[in-house]
Amino acid sequence: MEEPNYWTRWAKRRLSRRRLLKGAAGVGAGLAVASVVGCGGGDEGPAATTGPGGTPTASGTAAATGTPAALEPAKTRGGTIRWFGLDPLTLDTMDPHQTQFATVYNLQGAVFSKVLKYDDEYEGVIGTDLAESVPEVVDQTTYVIKIRPDIFFHDTERIRSQFPEVAGRQLTAEDVRYSIDRQRNKQSPKSALFYRGYQWEAVDKIEVGPDPLQLTITTKGPIAPFMHYLADTYATIVPQELVDPSSDDMNSFDKMIGTGPFMLEKFVTLQVVKCVRNPNWFARDDLAGQGLPDRPIVDGYEALWGPADQLSTEAAFRKKQVDTCEFYDKSLVEPVTKEIGAEFDRKDESGVIASRLLINDSPAATSPFKDLRLRQAINIAVDRSHIGQLFYRGLFNIGSPVTQAVHKWALPLDELSKRPGYRFRREEREEDIAEAKRLWEAGGGASVGTVECMYAGIPEFLKQLFPAFQKMLADTLGLEVKGRLDATGYTEIAQAALQKRAIFSLGYDNGFNDLDDFVYPYFHSAGVKNSFMLADATLDRMLEAQRAEFDGAKRQQLGYEVQRYLLDNVQAKLDWVGDIAMWAQWPYRRNRKVQPWFGETFLMANEWLDSAHPTFQGRPA
Repeated sequence: MEEPNYWTRWAKRRLSRRRLLKGAAGVGAGLAVASVVGCGGGDEGPAATTGPGGTPTASGTAAATGTPAALEPAKTRGGTIRWFGLDPLTLDTMDPHQTQFATVYNLQGAVFSKVLKYDDEYEGVIGTDLAESVPEVVDQTTYVIKIRPDIFFHDTERIRSQFPEVAGRQLTAEDVRYSIDRQRNKQSPKSALFYRGYQWEAVDKIEVGPDPLQLTITTKGPIAPFMHYLADTYATIVPQELVDPSSDDMNSFDKMIGTGPFMLEKFVTLQVVKCVRNPNWFARDDLAGQGLPDRPIVDGYEALWGPADQLSTEAAFRKKQVDTCEFYDKSLVEPVTKEIGAEFDRKDESGVIASRLLINDSPAATSPFKDLRLRQAINIAVDRSHIGQLFYRGLFNIGSPVTQAVHKWALPLDELSKRPGYRFRREEREEDIAEAKRLWEAGGGASVGTVECMYAGIPEFLKQLFPAFQKMLADTLGLEVKGRLDATGYTEIAQAALQKRAIFSLGYDNGFNDLDDFVYPYFHSAGVKNSFMLADATLDRMLEAQRAEFDGAKRQQLGYEVQRYLLDNVQAKLDWVGDIAMWAQWPYRRNRKVQPWFGETFLMANEWLDSAHPTFQGRPA
């Protein structure tokens, strides 16, 4: 009997979600597609739409962000939103311009602001944040940005005692200039750790004036994703006073001081992150006309380190000790929420479990995977369907160079599903295994020997995944993989990648917003995340071409060509599966907006806890 066709089920799920979004847009004002996925913000401000030649322009109305014309008015104020998450964990640094760890983005998304922001990450809708209006595009290399005059850094008694020069200071265009220039400064002792510096290398010069709230950015050439760079999850604006001038570092909980809707009150590693309402947030009354005045509406939020077992998680949710949680066993979410009168939601995540291979010899390591056929064999041999069924209970996105959760830029599913390694019918899988063995033998796989694979310790299930991954490669190819657990989570793997000595790894890779983030830093010869020793002049030209194409449809096609080239000719980063998370939520948590990756926390400025809702009864204060 033929196995169920996963692809058909997945496509139906995605179509249903897109129809739902389209229907919601009909009620409101329509969705302006700009680039896809990113760090969400509030719904205030005009969206960036597209003018002649694909140049972003101001839409002129807040409704174009995709926000319904009339939000449901908040009926109650106050209270603290609580959930279980990985937020109380830092594995590299707290510095907003250096960290690569996704859950730190949650804190920074709440505390800091950006020039622009993503109002809807799934549909790629960009709106304003610090900017008074969408930047004026003088030409394809010149952007004039005007900063709002009512923006001030957080001001508390603690901040006044520790950093009096920052507390309550007005944010100006100079702060924006500094935050960008800092990341493109090759003389900095931390230059190699500014992982988003590749975005700002496109900048030729930044001029502040004629007044302190205006700056003009000139790029070295046309750069299509530049508006995205200003709105990206990581495009946080920081005050120079908090950066140590000798080390160029601000790796401290105390220095998490921004202009966002929430202020950091407590960070206890592996216990809790607590943020409180910023009463002086510059955007607090931007949605007053839509029934959401004086935002944030809640007093703050607490992100709690989650229990290690399902029973404790479920018990805490039933007792309303947390308002929202993700169940380890997704099959329990629907029956449990139905039983107790709660709700559930799904979240297509843009992060992905992936492997990285060293494909050429480096000064630090010798690669056994220089033959493309060996890498192709590994890509086909690993059974993505089995991983997804085993560890994601059948709810998962297939791994591809641009994750399938990012609909605009991902290689079309109907095309991907015809490739070996991405086909799940029984007879197709048998054909793929035979092809993997043929490629392995033809590439000299017998001489590879034992290979060490570093695998991450976070999330916890990766420790359980590795033996299954190891067995697939042994059973299909005869490849003996010796595991080495990174007990820190990712620190050792990150250092090995940076030093070009990671031969083989398995771990979670971040989700991104724009095509450029998925492909340029990883696969360009000069890319900051190119840990593979990849140098391909043809691919470099393709990556540079997509950056210079302002026509959205043409750039999408260039993105498809890049992904096909990676699958046919590179196979340095092998993407396996991404999660489709299932969340349980109490109905009294109102106006929550699900987004595909971490860093969307300042969307909580629009939420409230409805104490009048029947399910609120019995919730601990």
